[in-house]
Amino acid sequence: MKNLIYLCTLLMLSIACSQKEKDTTIQAQPAAQEQPSELFKTIAKMDSLYFSAQNACDLEKYASYLSEDFEFFHDKGGFTSSKENEMSDMAIFCGEEQRRRQPLRRELTKGTLQVYPMDNYGALQFCDHVFYLQINDGTEKVVGSGKLTALWQKDDDDWKLARVISYDHQPLAEIELPSEILDQYVGDYSLPDRIVNIKKEGKLLRATDVNDGKPGWNTVLFPESENRFYFNYENVVYEFAKSGTKVETLNIYENGKLIEEAKRQ
Repeated sequence: MKNLIYLCTLLMLSIACSQKEKDTTIQAQPAAQEQPSELFKTIAKMDSLYFSAQNACDLEKYASYLSEDFEFFHDKGGFTSSKENEMSDMAIFCGEEQRRRQPLRRELTKGTLQVYPMDNYGALQFCDHVFYLQINDGTEKVVGSGKLTALWQKDDDDWKLARVISYDHQPLAEIELPSEILDQYVGDYSLPDRIVNIKKEGKLLRATDVNDGKPGWNTVLFPESENRFYFNYENVVYEFAKSGTKVETLNIYENGKLIEEAKRQ
């Protein structure tokens, strides 16, 4: 941690000095007449290789990109203190149950990659990325975004990922609906064994199952059209149906099949 703080301090100093020494940084988006530096192209390639291994759950290849003293800081998952612990976490992430419920694909956001040289060590990377839920019919839906800071260590001709800070994770949907549309769906919907309560939560909805007046299981609903919402896991869709101008029914689909119809109270 002390080494990381020291490196971050050096980074801030280097940025402050960049007004006087413009050649100390490598631009994220070179001007049209300029070509990306070799270091920029190298780190862009390493980012692609690393996350391709993660997306494919190729654990042997994934491990090969990590340094022996690897550390990972995640704003939701906390601190991972070693390469061994990271691979244990990846074994769960790539396990059969997790991949069945929430197979995710990460994609670098075009134009956000920044690369800075780190003398006598390697390179520092900054970027934004998005995450997609892969559906079993071959399609996928966006479910989130985040930011990444990565410290790459050069060992002879090999590059190893030494430190990762993954942060500012936010839910992200296929579309954004205005509040007045979301407000139409807020309320309670009756099923034989429970009430489904729908509330607005920012630019999304939240569904909560209520049994005997007690709230239980709940999940965020992501809009994909004006009246259809999806989970950030599994292939489940909530569809709100109108009778005239009023929303009367909540239809619940799993893998494209209608499994429940809830009437609005």
